[in-house]
Amino acid sequence: MLDQIRPLAASLRQIADAFLQHLPSLISAILLLLVGWLVARLLRGLTLRSAHTLNRVSQAIGLGGFVRSIDAQGSTARVLASIIYWLVILFFLTAATNVLGLSIFAGWLDKLVGYLPNILSGLLIIFAGFILATIARDATTAALPNLSEQQRKLIGGLVQGLTLILLVVVGLDQIGIDITVIITVLAVTVAAGLGGLSLAFSLGARIFVSNVIGAHYLDRDLNPGQRIRVRDMEGTILEITSVAVIVETADGRLSIPAHLFAEEVTLTLKPEAKS
Repeated sequence: MLDQIRPLAASLRQIADAFLQHLPSLISAILLLLVGWLVARLLRGLTLRSAHTLNRVSQAIGLGGFVRSIDAQGSTARVLASIIYWLVILFFLTAATNVLGLSIFAGWLDKLVGYLPNILSGLLIIFAGFILATIARDATTAALPNLSEQQRKLIGGLVQGLTLILLVVVGLDQIGIDITVIITVLAVTVAAGLGGLSLAFSLGARIFVSNVIGAHYLDRDLNPGQRIRVRDMEGTILEITSVAVIVETADGRLSIPAHLFAEEVTLTLKPEAKS
């Protein structure tokens, strides 16, 4: 019986000795994790308070609308605070694994921590992209006061999208992600979009240009006050605009596209005899 107990006791004694030998390292690792948790919570709270203070200051100096346009839900500060929280936890976790002598896990964490600057700089570029894209959109819409609101929103949205895409691609490249495929897809998409816009513009502009050219030459042949007939349209010329001829008919004012005068037979009627 004693012969069976002695090996078990020896094993337990070895386990106890190993535990006591590593106890200081274990206590140090636990203390490091505790301190890291406290520091992470403190920095997260400071980040949220700083964001709240910045929001109040921006409202006081008249930039509240801009801040809301960038971060309408107030989620940016929470995301940034969470990133800081987990970065601090990761840093202290790496230190704790080094204290415990967990070389494999510690080596993996060391590589991750060493790669963090690239990740942070890439995320910072992407975050700055959202801000700069919003600024570019607002500046574009403000610089086009002569256009309609819908047109200004469309152009501003295009500028915002292009700015954001550009900086997101730069941020991903900084992180280390292979962006060759992304750039290829974006290039094909942009080329197809520009080609479609060019085709639509050329088809739409063809009629406009023909009207402008037709109106230019009409100034030599027609004058306000003359009675004309084109197709089944007849009336007295009131005005020749840059793209059309405005005539007064029995039913009201009629705008005739200028290109019709070059494509159709135009009859200049004799003045009505006065009684």
